[in-house]
Amino acid sequence: MPERKAVIIGATGLVGRQLVRFALQDNRYDSVVIITRSPFETKDPKLVEVRVKNFDELEKYSSKMNGHDFYCALGTTRSKAGSKEAFLKVDVDYPLAFADIAKNQKDFQQLLVVSSIGANSSSPLFYNMAKGKLEDELQELDLKALKIFQPSLLLGDRNEIRIFEEIAKVISAIASFFTIGSKKRVGAIRDVEVAKAMIEVAHKNEPGFNRYKPGQMIDIAYSS
Repeated sequence: MPERKAVIIGATGLVGRQLVRFALQDNRYDSVVIITRSPFETKDPKLVEVRVKNFDELEKYSSKMNGHDFYCALGTTRSKAGSKEAFLKVDVDYPLAFADIAKNQKDFQQLLVVSSIGANSSSPLFYNMAKGKLEDELQELDLKALKIFQPSLLLGDRNEIRIFEEIAKVISAIASFFTIGSKKRVGAIRDVEVAKAMIEVAHKNEPGFNRYKPGQMIDIAYSS
């Protein structure tokens, strides 16, 4: 079986941590390269860390990023970023720079990106507009394969507390109690479900463009 390599950026985030975990456990991957600014918490013989001081200079590290499946789970919040400009840099500029690097790698097969439900470049909501802008510009790159994943409210263990998300989680949990089938929650999806769906979609290795909504991701995550 030919060697297959995953390259992951955003590895310390909610979905990113799960992507790394699943990829390392997956025998279909021979190595997993992560692009990170700080030492990663997990050590594994399959794991290769590319330490980047400044994501503004991603291109300098492109020679260390060759791989087949490129996963982007970069994302922040407006409050954490500190300004709209800083938010756009993390959620739009860096993913686009990563995509451009991926496209030019000799073994590149596909790019899989975490976006958000409601992404729309014409939206009056800043967050949705930013995610929509990212999706539009990624499609303009004319990649061999582009897979966009649009989770709703993400459930998982975060390193920081986001008060409005915590309130939303409680509301979602109450609503989900009345939903038939434990996998079909209302308005929320788990980090592990998004990551698992991304891994499984990658292994299908299908060319072209696809977009995945929460329900589709949950179905894929539990079908393998």
